[in-house]
Amino acid sequence: MPELIDLTLTLGSPRVTPVPGLIGVSMEPLQTHQSHARSNTKLTLATHLGTHVDAPYHFHPGGVTVDNMPLERYMGQALLLDLRQLYRSQTPISVADLQQAGGRPEALRGQIAVLFTGWAEAESGGPRFYSQGPYLSTEGAAYLLDCGINAVAVDFPIDKHPATPQSTIRDFPVHRLVLGRGVPIIENLINLDKLAGRRFELWALPIKLLGGDGAAARAVARIL
Repeated sequence: MPELIDLTLTLGSPRVTPVPGLIGVSMEPLQTHQSHARSNTKLTLATHLGTHVDAPYHFHPGGVTVDNMPLERYMGQALLLDLRQLYRSQTPISVADLQQAGGRPEALRGQIAVLFTGWAEAESGGPRFYSQGPYLSTEGAAYLLDCGINAVAVDFPIDKHPATPQSTIRDFPVHRLVLGRGVPIIENLINLDKLAGRRFELWALPIKLLGGDGAAARAVARIL
């Protein structure tokens, strides 16, 4: 059997921080074992919560929706860039940081670039997750795209969040740049420390949501 490592936050657990301005998870019984001899549940959640993927439509009105993205963009061989000793709170991750962590052009081409800081492991579920975390610089995002990555996956908020949830066209430049190139973003991964120094595939297949701007995903690493 292949070795699989679960990289997914549990929806509904206290370890998930809702995006500022969005709802969290609520679950309401529709049927119970006591009333119907079976269980069915109503689930309410934002599309960008916990471990999830972003489709280009998230920031681009004419972009591809999550149900129409090719599945191969959500899976494939991945390269872990260990940034634990390089990142700083509220500071952009630079091209030099990515290169120092092993992100050379020849190594990144065709890969899912997995940016590992340990931030989600330490802070997801707490009040600092979106306001105090590191974020990817626009130059760093452009570098990854120019290297020909298949997708980018992170364990921290990939963009610096604005002070208010009422965002404008000037906010979230990394999302706009990456998704504008048709490259999906996989967010809020955990257990990345178990992948350090190992070869692996990353699978993050989202819920097939009609017209979706993104969706929750079960992200799993398959060790090679």
